[in-house]
Order: sequence, then C-alpha cells, then structure tokens
Amino acid sequence: MSISVSAPGKAFLIGEYAVLEGAPSLVTAVDVRAVAHAPREDGRGQQPTSVVACAHARVVEYLQQAGVAAAGDDGHPDVDTGRFYLGARKLGLGSSAAVTAAVVGYHLAAHGLDPRDPEVLPDALELAMAAHAEAQGGGGSGADVAAAVLGGTLRFEQGKAVPVHPLPGLHLAFVDAGYPAITSELVRRVRQGQAAHPARYSAAMDVLADASRSFIDAYLFDGDDPPDDDGLRERFERLRKATATHNHGLRLLQELAGATFITAEIATIVEQAEAMGLCAKPSGASGGDLVLIMATDRSALDRLGERLRRVHGLVLRTDLSAHAEGLRAEQRLPTNSRLAGFFKLSVENRRRAVAEATGLSMDRLRELDAGSFGVQRANHMIENVVGTLELPLAIATNFRINGRDFLVPMCVEEASVVAAASNAAKMIRAGGGFAAHSDPPWMIAQVQLTPALDAPADAEAAAHAIREAAERLLVLADEAHPRLLIRGGGARELEARVVDPAMLVVHVLVDCQDAMGANLLNTVAETVAPELEALTGWQAGLRILSNLSDRRCAHVSARIPPEALAGRGYTGPQVVDGIVSASRFAELDPYRATTHNKGIMNGVDAVVLATGNDWRAMEASAHAYAARDGRYEPLAIWRKDEAGWLEGRMSLPAAVGVVGGATRTHPVARLALEILGCQSGAELGQVMAAAGLASNLAALRALATEGISRGHMSLHARSVALGAGATGPEVEALARALVEHGEIKAERAMLLLQQMRARPRTDS
Repeated sequence: MSISVSAPGKAFLIGEYAVLEGAPSLVTAVDVRAVAHAPREDGRGQQPTSVVACAHARVVEYLQQAGVAAAGDDGHPDVDTGRFYLGARKLGLGSSAAVTAAVVGYHLAAHGLDPRDPEVLPDALELAMAAHAEAQGGGGSGADVAAAVLGGTLRFEQGKAVPVHPLPGLHLAFVDAGYPAITSELVRRVRQGQAAHPARYSAAMDVLADASRSFIDAYLFDGDDPPDDDGLRERFERLRKATATHNHGLRLLQELAGATFITAEIATIVEQAEAMGLCAKPSGASGGDLVLIMATDRSALDRLGERLRRVHGLVLRTDLSAHAEGLRAEQRLPTNSRLAGFFKLSVENRRRAVAEATGLSMDRLRELDAGSFGVQRANHMIENVVGTLELPLAIATNFRINGRDFLVPMCVEEASVVAAASNAAKMIRAGGGFAAHSDPPWMIAQVQLTPALDAPADAEAAAHAIREAAERLLVLADEAHPRLLIRGGGARELEARVVDPAMLVVHVLVDCQDAMGANLLNTVAETVAPELEALTGWQAGLRILSNLSDRRCAHVSARIPPEALAGRGYTGPQVVDGIVSASRFAELDPYRATTHNKGIMNGVDAVVLATGNDWRAMEASAHAYAARDGRYEPLAIWRKDEAGWLEGRMSLPAAVGVVGGATRTHPVARLALEILGCQSGAELGQVMAAAGLASNLAALRALATEGISRGHMSLHARSVALGAGATGPEVEALARALVEHGEIKAERAMLLLQQMRARPRTDS
C-alpha cells in the first residue's frame, strides 16, 4: 500500500501578534489536512514548491546522517492541499506549515520511522521548524508548524510548544469572513508602524499581551474535576472580556499599521456574536478569513450561524473542527477525479482506474458484480419480495468541491446524465471547482394539536403555554435519544405554529448529526406529545417528522471562465449570456422552472440512489423548497459577474446520512460511500448539490447553444440499439447508424440491425 501522511492546518485562538514579542499564544490544529504521498503511477508528479523542496532536503539529510536511508535521493512526494481552498479562494489555515510537516512525516514513515513515536516526534518538529523557516526566509513564530506536527491545542511561547487541555464545556466554531488575508503583508505593515511609532506599537502590544494571558488563564483546564455550571459561566465571562480586550488591541494595531485588520464583515460577526452573549475574535493575522466564535452551548453557535447566513450572507464553517490530530498516516490517497478518457475504457479498466484514484482494492469493487445484492438480502429489507431490479451504476468524474476531488457514484437509467455532469464539472473545475457549505443538520419533528372536546379552542393561549415550557420540553425530547447527545446532537429549538384557529403544530428542531434522522424524529414527536397535551388540554394528532428539511440545506456555488464554456460554434461570452437568459426564463415562469429543477434532480437523485438514501424525501423536500415563497421557482440561478464569468449558486434541502438505513445494509450503497469518502452527512449533501448544479449547467449550456436533442442523441441511440437487440460491437455500430440517419426510433433500429446482420462478414 502507498504511504500517505497528513498534517493539519492551524487556527490561532489568541496571541497572533503578541507571540511575536514573546507573549504566550494559543494555537489549535484544525482538521483541514495537507496530504503527502508518492507520485501516482501515471507519472504526472508535481513540481516541488520551495516549501516541499526545503522539507525534503532537510529530512533526507537527517535520514542519511542517522544511517536510515542510503546516500541517494528517493524523490520528493506529491502534496495535496485542496482542503485549504474554498472554490478558488485559499483559507488562512497555515497550509505551508502543514505541507512542511506532511513532507517530513512522509519521508520518516517511508523509512520505517513512525513520526508519532515519542522518540521521533521531537526530531520531526525540529526538522519541520527549520525547513519552514528556511522556505519562508525566516520570520514567524513557528506556532503553525508546531500545530501541524503535534496537533491538539498548544500553548506556544518563545518558540516552545506545550500541549494543553481546553476548558470542558466550551464549544468552538469558525465563521468565514469572506476575504483572503495576506499575513506577510499585514505583518510588514505592522513592522513599518513599529519603526515609525514605537511607543504606540508598544502600547498596542501590551494590550494584546494582557488579553492573551487573561484568555489563556480562563481557557486552560488543569485536568482536575471540570467546572460546574457556575464555574463554567465565570470562566466564559473572563473569556468574553479577554476577547473584547484583544479586539481593542487589534484596532490599535490597525490604526498604527494603516491597514484593514477588522473588515466590515468581521465587525458584523463580532457584533452579532456579542449580541447573543457569545464571544468572537478574528483568528490569525485578520484582514479577512476566519473569525473564532466560542459558546458554552453548541446550539447557540448553530443559531448564530443561521442568523449570519440568512441576514448577512456569512457562513459558519461546520466542517472546521479544532483540536485535530497532528501528523498521521492515512489509509487512502487523496482522490483524483481527473480521469482522462475514462468513458473509453472497458468496465474492468474503469474499475481499475477507480481503485487507483481512490486507493480502494479491486476486491472491494467486486461488490459491483451482478448479484452482489441478492434476493435473500432484499427479502429482509422490504416485504413481499419476488426479485430485484438492477440499474446502471456509473462514476462521474472531474468533481472538485472545497478543494477536494470526488469520484461521484451515480445510479440512473437515463442516458447522458453522467456524461453531462462530468463534462460540466470539468468546466467548473476551470474556475476553481465548487464552493460549498452546509447548515447544521437540524430536522423537524412535528406534533399536531387540535382542541379536545372539553378544552377551550384558544390556539394562541395554547401556543403561549408551549413556548413558556420550551426549555423543559427540549430536555424531555433529549431523553428520547440519549445516544444522540453523546454524538453531539440533540433537541435545539421548539416552535409553536398556529395554522388554523382549531389547529396548532409544534416543531421540535433536532440536530441529527450524520443520520437522515427519520426514526429518531418520530420518536421525539411521540415522546413530547403527552406533555404537550397536558400543557394545553388539546389533543395530539399526527406525530411525525417533516420532510421539508429547509433548516438543513447544502449550499453550493461555482464560477466558470467564459473560455471554458466556448464550443459548438459559440464563443464563451455568447454561452454565458445564453445561460443567464435561460436562468431568467426559469425565474419568471414556473412551467420552465419545473423542467429546470427536474434537470437538477437528474444529478441529485442519481447520487441519492447510489448511496442508499431516500430519493423520495429528497424530491419532496426540493420541490416544496422551490415553492417556499408561495410561487414555484428555480433551485439554481446563474448570473454574469463583473469580470464576465458565469456564476451559479443553489441551495438544496439535503436530509441525507452516511449511517443507518440502506447505507448500512446495501453492499453497493456502502461501496459508493467508500468511493466518495464523505466524512459526514453534510459533506454528502454538498456532493449531491454539486451534482445537481453541474447537471443544470450542462442542460442550460446545451439549450443555449445547439439545443438539448442533439446533446442527447448519441447516448439515447445506444439505449435504442440495446432495446432493438444489438449485442457486443453491434451496439456502437447501430448507434452511429441511427445518428447518421437522424431517426432514433425502435422501428428504424430493428430495420438497421437486420440489414447489418444480413451483410456478409469479411475477415480482417
């Protein structure tokens, strides 16, 4: 098996600038990883960057001096840093430090040394520190390298890193402020300000250093008994004061440097967090990128994220987790979704290409053989089984989402869906790929209430009584699924809706984590219903989940350069204008919007079905969401930006999971999830949304140029040829003949097949 070693990114919790003057800082490893691995067998290795070259040279010299490696040079690894990107924008999470650490770890592992071994780890840290400083031309504290090598959360002071324990009960999250920050430029401006105004610089640094010490004192846990509720509140209040002091010091530094450290977006995030009783500060050099949010209640972070997204268009990054592992070996290589000529390969060779691209074994892909899902297994899934129905399972290529490549399994019977999605994903890749994020996985359990015979029919009074008891009802809801609480989920909010003078509906919003959640939501509804009856005197009717998962959406966007869209006799700008016009058509006309959305669901449903999720629920939710404002509208819209590029975006309810249901019981669904390598239900929803947006782009491009029929023609012809009885080489030959005749119909296909078979065969 190929060696693959990864290292995490980093985020400063406090002390970003104070650490440069010897004050303590806190830095945490973030589970966005650089992965170093051997160049792939296709021979298209990367050219080493200065960071890779420096790390490579340092560790090879170390291995040779230790007598572990021969005097030769066995070559540098390739390094995948895709997860440090959101579309084409790089996030300020310390990618160069992670690359340095991953390269060092790779070479150590390749020569039989475990980089996590306590005897090896100090050498790995020293090598990475020296290599990174050399590549960066000196400067920097080294905290980012320490986080990449050691992982966890570190107190870093005067070049030394000490692992620490975070305060139990404290939750962290990061909000994307929307701009790339150039750390070196901001530090340069600070140094210029220091030279021009040393007294002001010292005053600002004193404020930042005081904030850092106060923050660290409140944040660290000594390993004894965790604080009780009062103790946690007291610690959190100290954190709030320390972050406010830090933000004040950052503004002083901003004035000194004459640079924008706290953008309007950062100011909005901080203000909104403080208004909700949370604390917030920029993480890192500032000027954009990420803002750290802290709370003692996980659901408060989710509520803040929802408010920021809906009102301000700012995104809480639910995929960024702190306290990540440091250097570690990976079980599989980063997926490579650029498989040139994939459609030309035989089925067996396509499997080999997938195995090579994902690191899966060919034996795992045997699950795709006919009959792997047998009648006996099917008989245990549903009732009255008499057989099984097989559908084609294909792989869509070229998908890159948030800097990571995905090979996307699609199960669909309609010709051209997979090819169109793959082609559109290639165009989107030219603009940096898809950028995606997800809402928290909140789903709705509904309880219907109607007046009992002896109860007053005052819906507003009943709703008021329920809202007053919300906290107690949420505790009761959590008792329905204690294991969900252990995984970090649970009941989050309660809503009482008067839908009619004689009908009240209660919503319990539940964080379902990585499950779709239908069964647990139904249980929650059943659990709270008796207490609702007791509170109101009304009678509980239906107790069931809602499949309108509008609080659990995947949001995906893409930018495509015009030249990537050109072809078929049309220039790139012409295609952009045509797609924008087609989008406006769907926005203005529900008849067109319905077909527009059907094309989106071509891609979405194919992935939902391949992964064993509930495609009926996805369809119902998507179309209800499209009509949420009282008029049926398109899910995806397209515009031309100021640079003339095509921009598309879509929000899609995505109540899907990677655990439970057919994802666990169907062997092909399990394998499809392995091929994808999705780490969560949220990430799977993003893949589905990307497949939908790609399918939409492909359809609109065809409509805006040569029309949809010609694009479907050749692929549809193959299906007709099969239906006419063609086998083996006859299929492609008959499909070509049908296209040439311009009549792709069953009768024509059977006639042409008879003529083909009647011709005398000649030996070649």
